[in-house]
Amino acid sequence: MQVREPWLWLMAMTCIFFWGGNFNAAEALAGEVTALTAAAERFLIAAIILLALRLVQNKRESALNQHQIGWLVALGVIGVFGFNYAFFLGLQQTSALNGALIMAASPLVTNILSAWLLNTRITLLSALGIAIGLAGVSLVITGNEWQNLRIAPGDLYMVLACLCMCSFTVLSKKHAPQVPPLQLTRWTIVVGTVLLCLFAVLIEQPLQQLPTISLKSHLLLIYMGVFGTFVAYACWMKALQGIAPGRLSLCFNFVPVFTLLIGLAMGHYPNAAQLLGMLLVISGVLLGSGFIRRRAAVMRQPVS
Repeated sequence: MQVREPWLWLMAMTCIFFWGGNFNAAEALAGEVTALTAAAERFLIAAIILLALRLVQNKRESALNQHQIGWLVALGVIGVFGFNYAFFLGLQQTSALNGALIMAASPLVTNILSAWLLNTRITLLSALGIAIGLAGVSLVITGNEWQNLRIAPGDLYMVLACLCMCSFTVLSKKHAPQVPPLQLTRWTIVVGTVLLCLFAVLIEQPLQQLPTISLKSHLLLIYMGVFGTFVAYACWMKALQGIAPGRLSLCFNFVPVFTLLIGLAMGHYPNAAQLLGMLLVISGVLLGSGFIRRRAAVMRQPVS
């Protein structure tokens, strides 16, 4: 069944909302659960849900050829294991501020990769929307306190994390466009989960940590596994089937905005620079996605 584009954008924004909430949950987990152990538990929960859902449905899915299977495995390595491993390693060696600013370059990187791998064209409006969105993200994250920026070795890991996420988005569109979203999500998450669990066991000894983790932390990880992973990835894959990666990636600019709004609900109030940043982010997404241009075209049409 063909889903109309407004619903696809709603799915994408639902995904971004839950991804933004992951930052708040991860902040609450800091100091109690090590990085790979937290990522492994989060994705293990999502993988179990996806596999259980597959058993309950008990119906045929798309038959995958060797080319598709190979790319689904590669996407799991890149988009789940590669992104999370690089992300957590980066945050151990650089500031969250630097890491967030690097990840805010995702729309630009995705557009460049799309132009290279999908032969798409970067329009002037898209480029302007990216620039405005990046400016807004910078304000939201920094509060206009640029003196806090510094270069750290972990920045290279954050660049790798950014490349992994953008490559995952573009390569999914190029090599798995006919794979149903839920099937694609299950394959990539299961592959990434296996690798995350393996590396967690080898590096962090999670079996010794788990009994000492509080109930609150386990509930946060369940939230991240169910909503921040299972629901989020499924929505993102569905939206990606109907929206070009370059346009869809503009939604990444909303991640720090939702993180900020969730913090607001918890009593953390934004300053003027952050409010201005949110307005710039929203304007950049609307402009770069073509929404403003389409609405202007509709308004110019004569009334019959």
